[in-house]
Amino acid sequence: MRRRRWIIAGAVIGTLGLSAVGVAVAAPAVAAVACPQCYGLSSLGDGVYAEAADGTSEDAYRRMIAAANQRVASFYGGRTSSPRVLICATTDCYHRIGGGAEKGRALRTWALMLSPAGADETIAAHELAHTELRQRLGDAIGQVPYWFNEGLAVLVSGDARYLRAEGEADRCRMPYDEAVRVAEQSRDQATERTYMQAACVVSRWAGARGGPAAVSTLIDDLRAGKSFPDVVRI
Repeated sequence: MRRRRWIIAGAVIGTLGLSAVGVAVAAPAVAAVACPQCYGLSSLGDGVYAEAADGTSEDAYRRMIAAANQRVASFYGGRTSSPRVLICATTDCYHRIGGGAEKGRALRTWALMLSPAGADETIAAHELAHTELRQRLGDAIGQVPYWFNEGLAVLVSGDARYLRAEGEADRCRMPYDEAVRVAEQSRDQATERTYMQAACVVSRWAGARGGPAAVSTLIDDLRAGKSFPDVVRI
């Protein structure tokens, strides 16, 4: 079984063209995506795989992912990405498939993994938002700073921890002059507060420009060769 996992991982890694460092970090996750059953996950249909869990039905997982998919589709007016979804009911499972301390993780455009703490609609929608943005931008994804990517995922998912309810004139949960400092941070300085800052800035930017339509325009502009600082001024 172990040999089979690494054969699969090697094939997928070769296809994706991952670097040597990327291979070392990503191999368990890549192998798990290629063969979820090899890691104890069962197919629930439509590209969703889950570890059996006491108290959580397969139907509940299906409804959760369907609702998360709908949230992303509603924001973008449809979907272009269709990643596999791996859901773990135990921490051991999540670590086994390559997860860490995070609640969920998007693997480029091809998959997302959810930990026991992240198996809910909001976290699933957040990670699906990452895959959708990357799919729509293609190579232009490199133009987007991490904080904007995270802030947009919070906006799409409607995460109430970091944003006020939809419909409120100002969804920021902190003063904007504090939130905007997120643009000065590097990725390795990110904390939970970073998500609140990023969500505030992105929601204010999008809200002033027509909401989801502003994001669609941003994607078109970046794909056309414009630079992120020229398109997004905060």
